[in-house]
Amino acid sequence: MTEVYSPTQLKSAAAPQTSPRKRLNDRWLTFGTFALLLTTWALTTGMGPWDPIIKPLFLPSPALVVQAFFQLLENGFQGKTLGQHVGISLYRFSVAFFFCIIIGVPVGLMMGMNRRFRAILEPPIQAIRPVPKIALLPLFLIWFGIGNLSKIIVIAAPVFPLIAISAMQAVQSVSEKKIQAAQSLGASRWTVFSRIVLPASLPGIFTGIRLSISIAVTMLVAAELTATSEGIAWMALTAAEFLATNVVIVAVLIMAVIGFGLDRLFWLIETRIVHWSGKESALVTQTRNRLSSLAISIFRAAQRPPYRVRNRHL
Repeated sequence: MTEVYSPTQLKSAAAPQTSPRKRLNDRWLTFGTFALLLTTWALTTGMGPWDPIIKPLFLPSPALVVQAFFQLLENGFQGKTLGQHVGISLYRFSVAFFFCIIIGVPVGLMMGMNRRFRAILEPPIQAIRPVPKIALLPLFLIWFGIGNLSKIIVIAAPVFPLIAISAMQAVQSVSEKKIQAAQSLGASRWTVFSRIVLPASLPGIFTGIRLSISIAVTMLVAAELTATSEGIAWMALTAAEFLATNVVIVAVLIMAVIGFGLDRLFWLIETRIVHWSGKESALVTQTRNRLSSLAISIFRAAQRPPYRVRNRHL
């Protein structure tokens, strides 16, 4: 008898089920990794009955870093509070990053959908992408001044091509069979884009956005190298000149928290919007396995000898 599966059964079979115990174990492993790193840092910097393996001048202990953080909260750095330094860096980072998302994603989608648009924009974007943007910092300062505009452009310069190219590649990776099937059913161009192309492209778009976060944080440091007297990266660079490594580590940890927080934020948005990501392949595999089992059953049934019907006389 042929087994029939409902859509609910197929959906539950395609979605990988993770038990609460396994999720708890994963969290403990993550916590253990950070605890091991912190313990190693503390033991090598003298937080114990032995002399430090690494001198505090080069790597201060976690206690000294925490102490420096509270001192910065209380006294600030170079005449400005820690909140002001973090705020101006967040302003430069946010304006550049979200500008790249708002402009780069539509440009990438249009390049993926339209060949003429791609022929016009892809060559200059691909030509500019390998150019080291730090080398262009003096030109940006000359062209746009020493204010925030030049620093925002320095951050956006490498992020925009990455987001645009990621969106274009995501569109080009959409299955042509899905598009042709929708067109054969009379779907309009907008329907094909909104119902097929855009949903299928979202995982690739979010991947490009999350990868560009680390590049944007790196370029924030480059943007605050010169012609500024505020910012979290400027604070780290200035503290390094006075060998205040505890302040440097505080600034580095703040930038790491900002980058990690943004990555988790976009990951959370992706899991809410692109909830089907990763389930389609599992559904196809599950269906293929069941069809294979059904074909084997039919083949075995065909190989059996026919039953002989005996005539029984009453």
